[in-house]
Amino acid sequence: MAVNGKGVGLHATAGILIAFLIITSVAVSSWMMPSLRFPGFAFLFPPATDVGTLIILLTDAPVNLTHLNVTIDSISAHREGFGNETWVNLDFVGGLSEVYVDLLALQNEAANLSATEVPVGNYTMIRMHIRTANATYADGNTTELEVPSEDLTVIIHFEIKEGEERWLLIDVVVTDWIAISKSGKLRPVLKATILS
Repeated sequence: MAVNGKGVGLHATAGILIAFLIITSVAVSSWMMPSLRFPGFAFLFPPATDVGTLIILLTDAPVNLTHLNVTIDSISAHREGFGNETWVNLDFVGGLSEVYVDLLALQNEAANLSATEVPVGNYTMIRMHIRTANATYADGNTTELEVPSEDLTVIIHFEIKEGEERWLLIDVVVTDWIAISKSGKLRPVLKATILS
């Protein structure tokens, strides 16, 4: 029996047309009766747009502080090279054993914390320890804050040469004001800049 090319093509076209009509009728019926929706056909017939999106955001008002006082009881610089890596203790200005400072009073100015003669060499870090901290709110209430037990460290590379003065500016950034208002914890981060 010979195969007629026109007959095969006609039957194939008719089959494709019938399949298209069946798929279309199922899709149309799913629009009329939502319970008959078939997820497999979503790419051909997108679902009805009878839904929207609700986005809820949550925030907390910033803490209204008038003072954020900290007591720094040690500061040191990390010196590398020469076969030994060591921490060099730095002296506080005025020969003090610790420094008490209001960080909010330093928002537009800098306080001189230390001026110490140190060995020449490459330095890679500064670290300091905060012994105590307290916050005073706009209503006048003062709260003692929990401070980190470990030293705060900032990574910065600089070199001290013979007879040279090197100026560093350390910015103490309080990273979580909400923590001060809710849990009474001080979470500072140190940022350092070399001043030319």
